[in-house]
Amino acid sequence: MIEWLSEASVVLAVVGALRLVGHRWLLQKLGAVSLYSLWAVVPILLLAVLLPHNWWPLADAISSLRFVIDVQQQFENLAVPAPTNVLSIIWVAGFVLALGAFLLRWPRVNQYWRCGNLRIVRIASGGSPAIAGVLRPTLFLPADFSQRFDAQQRRLILKHEQHHWRRGDTVANIVAFILCMIFWFHPVAWLCYRRFRCDQELACDAVILAQVSPSQRVRYGHTLLQVAATTSTRVQLDPYLYHYGAKQAMKERIQQLSSTQPLRYWPLLSALALGLALLSVWQAPVLAEVKSDAQASPIIRVSPSYPIEAAEQGIEGQVTLRFTITDDGKVADIEVVDAKPAGTFDTAAVAALQKWRYDPSFAGTGHEVALAFQLAKD
Repeated sequence: MIEWLSEASVVLAVVGALRLVGHRWLLQKLGAVSLYSLWAVVPILLLAVLLPHNWWPLADAISSLRFVIDVQQQFENLAVPAPTNVLSIIWVAGFVLALGAFLLRWPRVNQYWRCGNLRIVRIASGGSPAIAGVLRPTLFLPADFSQRFDAQQRRLILKHEQHHWRRGDTVANIVAFILCMIFWFHPVAWLCYRRFRCDQELACDAVILAQVSPSQRVRYGHTLLQVAATTSTRVQLDPYLYHYGAKQAMKERIQQLSSTQPLRYWPLLSALALGLALLSVWQAPVLAEVKSDAQASPIIRVSPSYPIEAAEQGIEGQVTLRFTITDDGKVADIEVVDAKPAGTFDTAAVAALQKWRYDPSFAGTGHEVALAFQLAKD
């Protein structure tokens, strides 16, 4: 888990930073709806990091490489008591706190009325209209909703919230917040979350404006101004709603009133293809470190113990082993093909290889691996 978090954090930092920095340019070129769709690239690339190493296109192009056993790193690891476990405990603690905040912020619904499949709940005056829920969709309306907005404004706001529901934004919001909980330590994750929610509103505005008449577009702009002027300004990071009247985002929303570019799929497909290609290239050196040969990669690898006498005498070497992968992924019939110097590292290499495990799909004979024993250079 920690290994995936470290790799995924790099992906999140790069993709998120590019997305944040390029926001204005992308919004101008693609429009709000297509821009919002680009956020789908983030979870897809994070999941792609979990793919098996032999899935990547460059995996078969990498020649057979050695596994290097660094004696200094080995002794350092022995001196530090399970650092991965410590990091795991810290991450779990942070995740539990973020999950607790998620659950505590979820609204407690005691009284509501129904409009078809939709539950309608009254919240405090000055609040933001919002819609949330997956299994039980709920529309949250402030108690002063009728007083703050006239009939036409109310219809436009309700149409806006209805589109969020039909487009599946309530599900997307929960997925986005779950990613924030997983990467609670990553500042880019939280910055991307806020940008994602703003882009969601921009995309919804664009769809609604494309469906109404020019006079209603003007009315929609007045509605946005009315929302900004009358909604509470408290900061919200709730997974179920965004601060509808946020003045910082509202300026951008009003500026986009004249832009109604439709959804185009090529930006999303192009960004996804480019992201996967760059991720494949980035994974290449990682594959080189964990790949034993062009066909089989161990799913469990145990590093050999560097013989203390050899380390004390400054002896380095390499052992090449040939072995069989059984139907259950275990290693059998280990044979020393070559050893330099002979007899020095053979026992340690064989003992470690016996603990390796492979994907059963690689079952067969003739597999080889070279284990290089090297001392750290000053």
